[in-house]
Amino acid sequence: MRVLKRTKSIGMLVATVAATGLIPLTAGTAQAAPTGYAGSCPTAGTVTQWWHSGHDGVDIANNRGTPIHSTGPGTVIVSGTASGYGQWIRIKHDDGTVTEYGHMYERLVSVNQRVSSGQLIARMGSEGDSSGNHLHFEAHSSTSSTRGMDPVPYLRERGVGLPCTPGSGTPGTNFTTWGTSVRVRADARLSATVVRTLSGPTPVFVECQKRGDVVNAEGYSNDAWSYIPALGGYISNIYIDHPAAWLPGVREC
Repeated sequence: MRVLKRTKSIGMLVATVAATGLIPLTAGTAQAAPTGYAGSCPTAGTVTQWWHSGHDGVDIANNRGTPIHSTGPGTVIVSGTASGYGQWIRIKHDDGTVTEYGHMYERLVSVNQRVSSGQLIARMGSEGDSSGNHLHFEAHSSTSSTRGMDPVPYLRERGVGLPCTPGSGTPGTNFTTWGTSVRVRADARLSATVVRTLSGPTPVFVECQKRGDVVNAEGYSNDAWSYIPALGGYISNIYIDHPAAWLPGVREC
């Protein structure tokens, strides 16, 4: 039995509930999942070349072996050698965008591997068409994109400014879930597709929250849902281990 007392906000309560499952009482306005993801700094260093008409990305220079990190959660779709790059990595993120990393001397991930935001994926080098140790970083709108978009606004929209320090843009754990068999859904609706089920308490990073279907559990009711980018979906705030029904310090989606 849950012992943590949860604040019951006006307009979010229902009369005494004895339900032990998830019961939809009213439906909130359906909204699409937020675009983008909570970003992480790709590497530390000095930006020696920005994006322009003849350069599809940004170049960040530092010492050989400087760690290179994935800017967000996703799946590795390329990890190997390539003309010009020497070695390169491409990651398809959960929002459909693709990030590209080049010139490293060591790759630490393989094709089809799942990576998290901020995960170490390579070490900086100067292979291929390169005049010194640096990371060439690109951002693409999709796998079919033939030209990289400007990575600066792309990263800024995800909370990362250049130059940056790894860890500064990496979302940490700010809450923990409670309960078992907690369902992560594609939207804040009980009819939405289940994208993941948590077997037990799980540390999570909540990016934003919004109103949705009312959920009842342990005698409490709540219509607020948290978006967990690493899980690709929403969890009812009733299963976020915090006494407030609407989480403090978390923006609205």
